[in-house]
Amino acid sequence: MKTFKAIHKSRLIAFKEDNILVLEKIDAKKKYTLAGGIQKKQESDYRSLIRETREEIGVKLKKKELTYFISIRNITKEKRVVYKHYFITTKPIVNIEVLEPEKFKNAIWVSWYDALEFLDKEDRSAVALYCDQFRKKAN
Repeated sequence: MKTFKAIHKSRLIAFKEDNILVLEKIDAKKKYTLAGGIQKKQESDYRSLIRETREEIGVKLKKKELTYFISIRNITKEKRVVYKHYFITTKPIVNIEVLEPEKFKNAIWVSWYDALEFLDKEDRSAVALYCDQFRKKAN
């Protein structure tokens, strides 16, 4: 039986009021993803997120501007184990520019609730879980 090495990905959850920063994928169907990507060998999840965010949208983050939120494990159809590590930033994000136009149409702020249906299962779960904490506190 073939065994695969686990893949680790880091994802950024950034808010501006009730809007979340998403990248719209180039696809026939509307799909969003959160900024971030695959961790390289010898790279921490923080370092990976900082590098990927700079490469994808030109945003320069520092470790102290990120707060770890949750990790979600998924097993793909190909039987690969993928861990997604989610981080929150309260840093105001400005001057966003799509630097990988072959992957993304644009980077936009969308109501977090409206974004849910266009995110993949893990991103949707992380965003909903994060936002639900505050809705429960407010009620």
